[in-house]
Amino acid sequence: VACCILVQLCFATGASNIVNRHSGNFPRNKETPSYNNVLKTSQQVQWKELPDLMTLTSELGLKAFYLFVQQAGLATMLRGKGPWTVFAPTNSAFDRLPQDVKAALADPEVLNRVLLYHMVPKELKAGSLQNNKVITTANNDTVMANVYEDQEAGQDKVLTINGSPVYKENQMARNGVLHIIDKVLFPLTTGTALQYLRQDNATYSQTLKLLEVAGLNNTLNDTTGHTFLLPTNAALEKLDPAQLRHLMNDSRTASQIMKRHILQDVIFQAGFYDNEKVKTLEDNNEELTVLVGPGGMELYGNGTFSRVLAADVPVTNGVVHVVDTLMYKP
Repeated sequence: VACCILVQLCFATGASNIVNRHSGNFPRNKETPSYNNVLKTSQQVQWKELPDLMTLTSELGLKAFYLFVQQAGLATMLRGKGPWTVFAPTNSAFDRLPQDVKAALADPEVLNRVLLYHMVPKELKAGSLQNNKVITTANNDTVMANVYEDQEAGQDKVLTINGSPVYKENQMARNGVLHIIDKVLFPLTTGTALQYLRQDNATYSQTLKLLEVAGLNNTLNDTTGHTFLLPTNAALEKLDPAQLRHLMNDSRTASQIMKRHILQDVIFQAGFYDNEKVKTLEDNNEELTVLVGPGGMELYGNGTFSRVLAADVPVTNGVVHVVDTLMYKP
């Protein structure tokens, strides 16, 4: 039951050590501690002065996450030895959840799995979170870290976890580290991009047929990370019926078109910027133009605009963005 609820949720959302060295060339006596002992003592004092992760969560004002952790009975774990890495959503991230998703979190099993999905049983500071790094969470699911160049002048790189921008990183605790993120994450229940499509045959049956004709099932099912711009059945039905029948029987054209809908890199929505050119898997490295505005995001290719209906569906081999139009102009 919890697994089914989680599938629905996926659709609903989207200080340094200070050491005093002894000066002068005099012999040490028993009262003069060695450098190593001073270092060790300094580390112990610093460790004791840092709060535990649960206390840190409260000090940072992450009230919603704090209360949910208590409700799930996980507070003792975040006060324990660790080390842990915690990706803690902001209060507004919880506030933005649809009412049915908030209601689903009342299920203890669902809440426990969602919260454990935000915790990693090792310490991972921001510097260790490289682009496309797959991280195993406390409940044996995985999240993906990505690092994108921020196109605004003077801004640092953007770090995301499953597409959620890291709002504040490296908040240190005595038993680990906490990063504040801008979205609530939900456990992967989708598998690869191909498995994601197969779980919703009513929406993607025609898309699956076209991908099979194009010979791209292996690409959607392998471990290489890509961005998949997947049209729905409704998107394909915008074509003239005769054109669609032609594509379903022309493997070469189908391959060319569907490779246009797969990007070479893994790019969550936070990694796109307006007027960006992105490379596809199309044989001549065709580029698409990304258009980002107040109304959302569109892609332009082969003389066709395609709007993103649902962004940032994480899959084990990248990310899916669902689009409303097939980028194909006969």
